[in-house]
Amino acid sequence: MDTIRVLLSLSENNDERVKVDPKIQLASLYSEIREMLQSIAAMEKRMEQLALMDQENKKELAQLSQEMPLWTEEIEQVREKVVKQHGLTLKDMLGIKQDVARLEDALYEADARVLELRELQARVKGSRAQTQARLRDLKAKYNQHAELFNLEKEKADAVMAEYASKEDALLDELAPDARTAYREALRLNPDNPVVILDGEICMGCRIGLSKQLVKQVNQGGGLYFCENCMRIILPAHAVDEAVGFLGGIGNAENNICG
Repeated sequence: MDTIRVLLSLSENNDERVKVDPKIQLASLYSEIREMLQSIAAMEKRMEQLALMDQENKKELAQLSQEMPLWTEEIEQVREKVVKQHGLTLKDMLGIKQDVARLEDALYEADARVLELRELQARVKGSRAQTQARLRDLKAKYNQHAELFNLEKEKADAVMAEYASKEDALLDELAPDARTAYREALRLNPDNPVVILDGEICMGCRIGLSKQLVKQVNQGGGLYFCENCMRIILPAHAVDEAVGFLGGIGNAENNICG
């Protein structure tokens, strides 16, 4: 009877502990925090990409700023050469014109590229400012959620410690073999390691048991595991007697019914 009583108390204690388990209670908040961290990482990577783009744009603009005056000067020098020199052959004239045309085309393309780079630079600057603002807001929101999570987890951990302490005290009341049996059932079935036998049905997995096991459970004299789910199975009549002895401890019988 004492073993049944302790197992019922352990079952009730475990049921209450599961309800406040931070891994369950804070799962939604933790998921939100993880999503925020992923978004923050993505935004920070985007900021790095934008900074690199801005750096490359500035480098190309600086290079064009150095080259374009040289091309302009070269064009002027070629044109002066045509004016100063007389008696040039048609072939020489055509060659000079081609050189000028080539340099003018390069200068025209450079002018167009400068405009393109400046427009791109403006867009990058705007995108950086927008991303930076979003990143700042998201980090502030993350900090708020992280602080709330830590506070709630601290509270839940304190409650969990109380249940763990009560569990240790109850386990000390069990014989070594019963204590080992409970711990094994708890390892395999963290939510409800102890259940009732209802006729020939395990109320944990709702599967029928062998006639031999049913007979052994009802006769008592030891602890038996369900052949399917490996929960400890208690005979209904013994549970009724133990609950009556305890004066109806909460919802102990309901807790071990699956």
